[in-house]
Amino acid sequence: MISEPSSPAVAPHRPPVRRGRRRALAGGLVALAVVAGAGLLGGQPFASAAADVTFDSGAGMSFTVSATNGNLTSLRHNGTELAAPGQAAGQFQSGWSSAAVTSRTFGDQALLVTVANTGIGVTQYYFARKGDNTLYLATAITRALNPGEARFISRLDAKLLTSSPAAARTAGATATVEGSDVFRFADGRTASKFYSSQRTIAQRPFGAAGNGHGVYLVPGTHEMSSGGPFFRDIEVNDTGTAVNLTHYMFSGHQQTEALRLGLHGPYAMALTDGAAPAPHSLDFLSAYIPGLLSNAQRGGVTGTAGGNWRGLSGTVVLSGPNGQYWGPSKAGSFVIGHIRPGPYTATLYAGELAVGATRTLTVTAGATTTLALSGDVPAPGRLLQLGTIDGTPAGFRNADKIETMHPSDTRMAAWTTGPVAASAGAAAFPMAQFKSVNSPLGLTFGLTAVPAGGVRLRVATTAGFAGGRPAVSIGGYTSPASASPAPVDLNSRGVTRGTWRGVNTTYTFAIPAGALRTGTNTLSLSVLSGSSGDGFLSPDFIYDALSLDPA
Repeated sequence: MISEPSSPAVAPHRPPVRRGRRRALAGGLVALAVVAGAGLLGGQPFASAAADVTFDSGAGMSFTVSATNGNLTSLRHNGTELAAPGQAAGQFQSGWSSAAVTSRTFGDQALLVTVANTGIGVTQYYFARKGDNTLYLATAITRALNPGEARFISRLDAKLLTSSPAAARTAGATATVEGSDVFRFADGRTASKFYSSQRTIAQRPFGAAGNGHGVYLVPGTHEMSSGGPFFRDIEVNDTGTAVNLTHYMFSGHQQTEALRLGLHGPYAMALTDGAAPAPHSLDFLSAYIPGLLSNAQRGGVTGTAGGNWRGLSGTVVLSGPNGQYWGPSKAGSFVIGHIRPGPYTATLYAGELAVGATRTLTVTAGATTTLALSGDVPAPGRLLQLGTIDGTPAGFRNADKIETMHPSDTRMAAWTTGPVAASAGAAAFPMAQFKSVNSPLGLTFGLTAVPAGGVRLRVATTAGFAGGRPAVSIGGYTSPASASPAPVDLNSRGVTRGTWRGVNTTYTFAIPAGALRTGTNTLSLSVLSGSSGDGFLSPDFIYDALSLDPA
């Protein structure tokens, strides 16, 4: 339940009116029959859709919501239909065959449409107001979903909206690389809907434009999504038939957290003349969308974040059943506001690497909780260091391409190499190792003297697929299986979908002095896994860094 908004007043729909009178309705609202009983807002009744619900912003946007299933069947900008032919301009998942569609107006200035599917426990909200070419959205999820994902998808006219991320334009592809979602062109380039993603912490409105029209999804806070600030998922895909814009609330795409139940959003779909809209606050929607907490009903966390992060930026992340939130550390302090009340675990990240101990706390409405966090980034190796220990493969070969290309893309540098000299740096060493592609890999390094106690090798990884994790051998020494415990299984393709994000794990190998020699040494790194697979779908792991120190 939410309190009655102070403005504008809530009013039930009027009875059906004559055609001439409809033209005079400033809001362009289809008249609806009133349902008996009290509604959620201000004790006023909702209206059950006797016909499709239509709204005109008066500024260039108009849309229609089906009274049968709640799909957004039409989306117009300056009179031009933007929905792909035969497709919905918006729907939850792939749409429903039927749903309970209700609607209410706020004076003649705004409209809230509620689409409830009680069979699966999901309610979709649409809100629009006069003078604003933005359709505001929210999705309430009350129980686990089958299939286990939650998304709002808009399928738009590809002939009109011709400008979208090139890496996600799959129209014209000549072959499928893997599954039914990664494609190859005749020249060896690859494309996929996965290659349009942005990290949530840096996500900006995304969409497509062309011919004087632009449609962009405004992602909101993602407070009820999963995966944290560095998670990424599908955003835009031009298939040639349609330009698909997707707001993911939850998916199993390299996901590290479970689905959060509750109100996901708000998020929005903005229509423009082509340019992307600037992000803006959606807080005002708490006066209209049931279950969306206002600022006064939320709390905050502030405190200090310290440690030796070796030049990396710091981020404090809160995670709990009621939401996920984050904020940057600036000059050793952080502030995170607008938090739903409840218990949380706080984690400090340097780059994308969790450092130090986590802390638990409880956020209370109208109050600010204080917290002190500290953690250090591991020191680089004294004898050898490849890559920066930051939770990402940055600096390694192909790491600069993996977000927008499949590993098989002809623009990628070779994954198979002869022994790489450590002196050549991380750029000469592949960022990922695949059991059936480039395992083992050789790395040569020099020692001016062999440490009496041998050496300690750290192999930091960002994720592993199908049980893939590193094993090493050198000078007659082979690492025991106990040094390579199986990684957390996320049951998802990762690196071939353009992401390295997973569960950061560091493997430590104690190499005895007898396996080493003064001068050049050659270390062999291989993928250990009880599973198998073909090519780039074989077990793999992704490098964060390699460090070598005297034991």
